[in-house]
Amino acid sequence: MASKSKENGTARRSFNEAIAGGAAGAFARTVVAPIDRIKLCSQLRGSIHTSSSTTFSPHDTALQIFQKLVHSEGLLSLWRGNFPTICAEAGNTALNFVFFERYKQVSDHILDSIGSSHFREDDHNVGRNRRILRSFISGGLAGATTVTFMYPLGFMRTRLACDVGADKTNERQFKNMRHITKSIWASDGFRGFYQGYGIALISVSMHRFIYLGGYDFIKSEYAARQTIQDSSGRNKMLLAERYVAAQIVSMSASTLHYPLDCVRRRLMMQAGVPKEARKYRNAFQCFVRVWNEEGVRGFYLGLGPNLLRCVGSALALVFYDEFKRILTSL
Repeated sequence: MASKSKENGTARRSFNEAIAGGAAGAFARTVVAPIDRIKLCSQLRGSIHTSSSTTFSPHDTALQIFQKLVHSEGLLSLWRGNFPTICAEAGNTALNFVFFERYKQVSDHILDSIGSSHFREDDHNVGRNRRILRSFISGGLAGATTVTFMYPLGFMRTRLACDVGADKTNERQFKNMRHITKSIWASDGFRGFYQGYGIALISVSMHRFIYLGGYDFIKSEYAARQTIQDSSGRNKMLLAERYVAAQIVSMSASTLHYPLDCVRRRLMMQAGVPKEARKYRNAFQCFVRVWNEEGVRGFYLGLGPNLLRCVGSALALVFYDEFKRILTSL
């Protein structure tokens, strides 16, 4: 009976984490969808079809890209590809938080079984080692697991967002998600939806290592310090404090993993293109070619809009905490 009650409690907790994560991710991503499309067009300007009616020069700023998109396609085009984005982001965020919480539990069991004095929870200084390992490793593993499941949706979002239409006729390469699925399946099969997956695995794991792990560590470290120093018993960060922490880890994670993300998305853009016509053979060759032809700047195209987009990533972390608190109290 106790075992069944425990299972029900675990299932309810996982359900709350999934709903809270999905809602937070969908809401935050919709808010920053225009910034995301500008970032993608800036980052992938060299990979967008040359026959496109909307062309971007290597020197176009984010503002100029915004103006070109609105002028040629209208204001609502800034949300083009937002439905698969919401599907991908809701699923991504939900899975990220569910896996993150589960990996934290597993990490606790492993650290308990090790029984080393370096990982005791009751000593603040020693407990920091435990919190660092638990938070950061769980974040990286959650990212790796999630990207494996959700990569095809992210792939389709990227292709739709960067599809700006053919010259004169303004006819786009892909009409919708169904069309892009059929086209890529016909040309590349199942593997086509995982173009750039290897570099994505490294890139996303690095991002979540800092993004999820860093945010969780800051909260747990704050709670541990306040428990010792604050006699009032307040050991949770205020909403504003959590948002500042979320913004810091979000911007740090995005900046550090951005070159890998650039390579990943360029490889994504080649799906459906005949192998002999592809610009990049693999991730390493793509990295070398971008370095030789564009220099360091080539790896950071669109970084400005991406840092603005971190507002949404930070909101997702904070909203998750709030949604989870509300669902837990019901």
